[in-house]
Amino acid sequence: MLWDDSCEEGDTYAILVADARRITLAQARTELRDACTAVTDLPRTLSRLEAGHLPVTWFEQLLRRIRRLTPEQRRQLDDRVADWDLENIRSDRFSRELGMLITWFGSQAAQGTPAEQRDVALETGPEHDGTARLSITGPVHEILDLSHRLDAAARAVQRDQRHALEEGRPVPFDIDGDAARDGHPLTLAALRYAILTRTMLDTAGIDVPGSRMRLNVVVPVMTLLGESEAPGTIDGTIPLPAPMARHLAAGEATWYRILADPSDGAFLPLPPGRYSPTPAMQEHLRLLDPVCALPGCTRNVCTVGEADHIEEYDHANPARGGPTSLENLHRLCWKHHDMKTRGLLDPVREPDGSTTWSIDGLARVNAPQNRDLVTPLIAESLQRSWETYEDMLAWEEGRRRGFLQDAEPRADAEQIPDPPF
Repeated sequence: MLWDDSCEEGDTYAILVADARRITLAQARTELRDACTAVTDLPRTLSRLEAGHLPVTWFEQLLRRIRRLTPEQRRQLDDRVADWDLENIRSDRFSRELGMLITWFGSQAAQGTPAEQRDVALETGPEHDGTARLSITGPVHEILDLSHRLDAAARAVQRDQRHALEEGRPVPFDIDGDAARDGHPLTLAALRYAILTRTMLDTAGIDVPGSRMRLNVVVPVMTLLGESEAPGTIDGTIPLPAPMARHLAAGEATWYRILADPSDGAFLPLPPGRYSPTPAMQEHLRLLDPVCALPGCTRNVCTVGEADHIEEYDHANPARGGPTSLENLHRLCWKHHDMKTRGLLDPVREPDGSTTWSIDGLARVNAPQNRDLVTPLIAESLQRSWETYEDMLAWEEGRRRGFLQDAEPRADAEQIPDPPF
């Protein structure tokens, strides 16, 4: 049977591959899809690869570039590429000629219209420098119109800000007070951003409910105190530079304390409660499992997804079923929660906090408990600092009593470096 990513069995195999190769589910699906394509749609070129007639990187390039083609178009392309003099042509020519074939055979490939491709996607900064990007895709005339309207609005506001500063009146749209403080209007880039992010979204009279969940910014206490540059996180998944984490924390009137075991970084549980997890428990679960608890799944479940009882709750006899406690809860994306409900996935929480997953009876995968990797290092650094302090006190006491004359504390105790996060 060929792998099919549209069925649950296909997703089960992807879970097994992700665990075996220590990659994400998305990467496992891509590898399985490419392997299926190579065997079924590119048999002749695959044979040339097995014979050593073309580099692996060329074949990987071929797989990447034909993904939008139909199976029949791929087979036509396979016949032509397999007939090339692959042992002697240059890399640039292979890529160029492949592009020509894809344009030729892919001219009728199924592809969404510009209107069908409308989308807004969130991308975090690749360097984890505290930035993110909102990518808007759509018909070019609509995107150009949005850009022109945004630019016109920014220029109008900038012009009015300039006049207000000259006339000594309140500066309009000076949300953070920067224009009044600096004495000149905001830049067009800053105004475009402010207009886009600070104005109300128009939904034609439809009432949009507020977010059900708080955006968590988790900051190690030593970072808050300025004693460490360990990064914070947003919702447990997006690294946040220490200065930005401190700035955000300083702007909040209320902080929430989350305790972690200093030896291994395990989050310490809150008291257990009823069947429906309390808001505090839901908050803690989002810290424990910011992404779906299934090994390999990368779906963020801080704002979507569901809390799930690992040992099923018995509604008829609660004392007999799994308790509603943090030890028996985790968060799953909707897809994998549904698969678990129907018995395709069966997790068991182990005594050490890890979870053993049975994947449709085919294999068992163990997932360790999420850990705060920063806390043990900070605790270790604090312990070393305390030992150094006690060592220095002992040497000073020895000098005071005359037991030691010119001796110095050991060199390795003079400076304790910040832990390498």
